[in-house]
Amino acid sequence: MNKNQLFTLTAMCGLLTLSSCSQEVINEELAMPNSNLTVITRSTGDAKVAYPVRLYVFDSANKCKAMQTLESAEDVIGIRLVEGAYDVYAIGGADETRYVLPDIDNASMTSVISLQEGQTHGDLMAGHSTVTLSADGSNSLTIGLERKVLQVKSVVIKNVPEEAKAVSIKIAPIYESMLLNGRYQGTNNNSTITLTKQDDNTTWKMESDDNFLFPSIDKPTITVSIDNTSYSYTCEKELTANYRFNIEGNFNESPTGAPEVTLTGTITGAVWDGEKEISFDFGDKADDKDNNDKPSTDMPEAGSVYNGCYVLAVNGKNVTILSPTQKNNIYGIAENKGDQEKLAEIINNELAAWDQTISTNWRLMTKEEAKFIRSSITSINQESIGERFRTDQSYLCIGDGTIYASTQNGFIEGAMAASYLRPVTTITIQ
Repeated sequence: MNKNQLFTLTAMCGLLTLSSCSQEVINEELAMPNSNLTVITRSTGDAKVAYPVRLYVFDSANKCKAMQTLESAEDVIGIRLVEGAYDVYAIGGADETRYVLPDIDNASMTSVISLQEGQTHGDLMAGHSTVTLSADGSNSLTIGLERKVLQVKSVVIKNVPEEAKAVSIKIAPIYESMLLNGRYQGTNNNSTITLTKQDDNTTWKMESDDNFLFPSIDKPTITVSIDNTSYSYTCEKELTANYRFNIEGNFNESPTGAPEVTLTGTITGAVWDGEKEISFDFGDKADDKDNNDKPSTDMPEAGSVYNGCYVLAVNGKNVTILSPTQKNNIYGIAENKGDQEKLAEIINNELAAWDQTISTNWRLMTKEEAKFIRSSITSINQESIGERFRTDQSYLCIGDGTIYASTQNGFIEGAMAASYLRPVTTITIQ
């Protein structure tokens, strides 16, 4: 059973049911609302929707036409709309005291959902579906909300020397923010959890279980700090959303007298995602053991192929790769080729929907990268990696915040009617 089925069939965090009833027909030329969209929330079993739920309704031109908030399961909201096709996005746990949320005037599918200053994450959820409303029939729509955060439920470090003054753990890297469409962005965030000394003076615990975080990027590093000494471990797997995890550690002296921290951890999934377990050691002694969990240190080279993508550059553990696919004749580009703001919105929407199996952080190539790509076209095309790069066509790129079309004769500010989009991304290999 796949993940989407789990959300729908087991109601991992509730469902939003949207329906519309037929209304009298109004002259279409006046573009007056002639269909009613009724929103009802419900849940099954022990799973609950995280309220409040903020709804955003976008028309086929990606313009936000309606925004409503459901404060509880009892709320029913009717939204009057012109018949047509719509994308409906829902953000669960959209508490305005905790999050900065876009309003109807500036909302786009790639608007950033960010934390208010000084706030921490709550049980954040997101969902999306499409609906076509008509004036002469009834319509219904169900959105399954997907939890977008993980929960650090408990952290316990035992046998810490009594003289220790401070103990904490840090998890990095994790995503920085979420877009309205549910995609993550930003790859350089981290979370530090400060522990509290218990009455026995050797046990340190996390006091609250309300520690929600965005998922990790690839395999994160967990660092335990005891005063000025730190012990780090690279996890065997990613820390994914919709899981709770507990960490328990023991501080010991190795036979050589060097301090060692041994940590064991359990990741417990919510009912809808099962359970996982992880265990790992911190300290000098652990480094001497065979550790099958250590990731490969083999790094790709520039000009080689990695995960089916052409490698543009390697900088330490950061590898920049070129998407194996490309797209042109993108809706809205030709009509807005000179409008930088509109171009950015159109391109960001395309990037947010690009191949998520390779990366969730695609971006436009820079002007410098575009120059390098054009100088390396023969090599790229000889490798037969994905679609062939068209030397006679223009490709979208960016420089100093301005969008350009990279052509065989140079750069043109804005886009050309049939410019290709072929994004790049930078990934970190641990």
